Amino acid sequence: MPTTQPTSSLPQDSPSIRVFPRPDTVLAKVIGDPISRKSFHQWLQSSNRFIVAAYRIGLLPLLGAGKNTMLLITRGRKTNRIRRFPVGYFRVDGNIHILSGWGKDSNWYKNLRANPTQVWLQLGFHTFPVQAQFIDDPAEVKRALECLVLESPDSARSLFGWDSKCDRLDQADFSAMMEKALMVKFIGR
Repeated sequence: MPTTQPTSSLPQDSPSIRVFPRPDTVLAKVIGDPISRKSFHQWLQSSNRFIVAAYRIGLLPLLGAGKNTMLLITRGRKTNRIRRFPVGYFRVDGNIHILSGWGKDSNWYKNLRANPTQVWLQLGFHTFPVQAQFIDDPAEVKRALECLVLESPDSARSLFGWDSKCDRLDQADFSAMMEKALMVKFIGR
């Protein structure tokens, strides 16, 4: 009579779907846990002032923060004043993308919608005007996430728990991120 092998002795190459974001990541907590979301939002509010000031005087760009953090500059939807938000970004096909766990609740998103032609990005020491494109097509969002994994595995690890040593795109399930997170692409004007 044949014996059945325990699951733990299956070959390493057997398909195993991994769901992202991984439970221990900030993105998972922001999109899935209201208490963690509120706590993280409070931390962001207090630290963003410092980050914006340090970025504007050239300290953060001098330290290399422009490689993964930029200032998103919008016109306020209520005040009509210039607003600056530090955000992480990545590139796909030369275009700058933002993946946000705050979704449509974020102030910068509301400002982009209200004033779509009044948007600038500051990367390092350079500021330039852009046009925002909101990516709603699941296939395009998935493609951008796959590009992020391939082009910036360290960013993918810190953002949603990708492990480039053992994770594979053909076994990755990004559906939770695609449902709850917001992706924006910026094109130069």
